[in-house]
Amino acid sequence: MSFRTLGLVLMGVFFASCTQSYPSDKIKESIQEICRKEYGVENIDVKINGKTIGVYLPIKKLFMTDLKEMMLQGSTAKLEELENLFRPSPEALEQVEDVLFSISRVLLSTDRKLQFYNLQATDVEQTGLQLVLVGYVDDIKRVRLWDISREEYRKRVLHEIRLSRAAVWHRPVRSFFSTLEIRPSLEAVAQYFATPLAAELFETLFYTKPQGQGNPKIHWRLGELRSTLLEPTQVLIHVPVSFEYDAQALQAEHKPRIPSGSSLEYFFIVSFLSEPYQITKVIPLTFVDASGQMKKMDVPAELDIEKDIANWETEFSVSDIKVGDFLAEQLTRRAQALLFSDERVHNTFESLQLNFRYHEEAAKNYFSMEMDAKLKADTPWEQAPTALQEDVLHVMNLASREFVNVVRSYHFSDYEFLQLHLASDPASHVLRPDQLELLRRNKADLQGLLAGIGPL
Repeated sequence: MSFRTLGLVLMGVFFASCTQSYPSDKIKESIQEICRKEYGVENIDVKINGKTIGVYLPIKKLFMTDLKEMMLQGSTAKLEELENLFRPSPEALEQVEDVLFSISRVLLSTDRKLQFYNLQATDVEQTGLQLVLVGYVDDIKRVRLWDISREEYRKRVLHEIRLSRAAVWHRPVRSFFSTLEIRPSLEAVAQYFATPLAAELFETLFYTKPQGQGNPKIHWRLGELRSTLLEPTQVLIHVPVSFEYDAQALQAEHKPRIPSGSSLEYFFIVSFLSEPYQITKVIPLTFVDASGQMKKMDVPAELDIEKDIANWETEFSVSDIKVGDFLAEQLTRRAQALLFSDERVHNTFESLQLNFRYHEEAAKNYFSMEMDAKLKADTPWEQAPTALQEDVLHVMNLASREFVNVVRSYHFSDYEFLQLHLASDPASHVLRPDQLELLRRNKADLQGLLAGIGPL
């Protein structure tokens, strides 16, 4: 997928100011503060896993085209809408740019050794689609110093579109608590429930009396929501909530039955059988004891599913990215783009798939290049192609040269060989780093290396 406008956004990262130093233990707070104070971007979440920093950016509308409306239009959808289907909206791109600025400013001015950033911009109100950007921190430094070109930098940033099921599942719960803070009335929150709540049940569950239009100045701070499927059309969501208010600002009849700062916990069951998704049940996991203190419910051991919550789906998770895996994914995309623009490949192959993988094994680490190719019917090669067939060699030569150039530019040496394997050829071929260097320097050709002939 091509994001020409996004490429311009990525270029702006270079000019972020690096005059301030950010302590390694305050990276999360620093990014959040820059986003909030300088760009007005709220609700940023930041996590660090190993040498990877992840930033979560919730967005109201990520893409220009309304996907649901387009699907309703069916065959009458305009061509322009189809072209804009996965084109980020200007407002979303501006927020992405602002957050990228913030990330780069902090990463370039901290003593914490981080290798990768992972920005997840997620449409939390409509589609649940995510724009995910993954980059190597040293690449930001190198392009600022003109050690690599801007075009090369764009190739090094991985971007893809994903679907966050959790963001869609959690939407009615988030909307409910947001409305509860702005307009805590039964009428306002009724839209989120399959069966409207009675006033008595509302007060029992949420420790406040429902109000009318007025704002009782009670704040609901959601923790990390986690969810798991109960059945094909229902999901169970674990909901931790911090309950805060200013007692002096509330009239006596509006004061909650629990102290400010109390931590509440619920299970919400949400049905997504039809739109809009609706809450079908609220199960409190905390209660007020005789002394007025918040306590946690005792759950029978056989029903204690909370022990599995750590493995439930979240809207925002960050894996520690390894350099080898990052290079393999980057190489796959670069090679595919290279082959897509190659006229010989276009004229010769009916279908062509090529993927790089990085393997970490006890005895050795290595890269593999898996290729599945089908020649066009009018080619003179009637049998299934082998690695030594000239058109296949052409493809492997292009990909192998791209491999050695990219890996060399990253100074990555933690591999023993590159394994080339064609799906229709039972034999696998191996190129050692020294052989790849000969190929890069045009001191050997690929056919000679695969046939064991050696340098030219």
